[in-house]
Amino acid sequence: MVHILTREELIAKLDNLERGMVPAVARYMGTAALNVEGEAKKNCTPGQSPYYRAPYSDDNDPRREPPHMRDVMWSKVTVKGKTVIGTVGNSKDYSLHVHDGTSRMQARPFILDAIIAKEAETRALLSAGIEQAIKEQCE
Repeated sequence: MVHILTREELIAKLDNLERGMVPAVARYMGTAALNVEGEAKKNCTPGQSPYYRAPYSDDNDPRREPPHMRDVMWSKVTVKGKTVIGTVGNSKDYSLHVHDGTSRMQARPFILDAIIAKEAETRALLSAGIEQAIKEQCE
């Protein structure tokens, strides 16, 4: 059955869609960020890492005591107005040097590579969030 909306009803539905879009995308962005975080942890695990030497600290190295880089990986979602930002990071003080490399060490971009590896899944998750918000408004 077709339901014809008045101009005011259409405007109200579009306003509700806009308000519902950000929370829906934020929920799915959280899942996407956790997905990338998991891949980044894998990139920091010996035997699973694609790098010659996984960015994993030796338990016997006093300069790099546990917890290991993979154990302090984090992700979060920030919402600022209509903008949803997913962030994945690492709290080890030397993680930037490992990620970007130094004059003595080749870069092992464990987070960037995880983002690239999970790009299709991230797009699918965010599309699902948008689709959910639209379906909720169309019902």
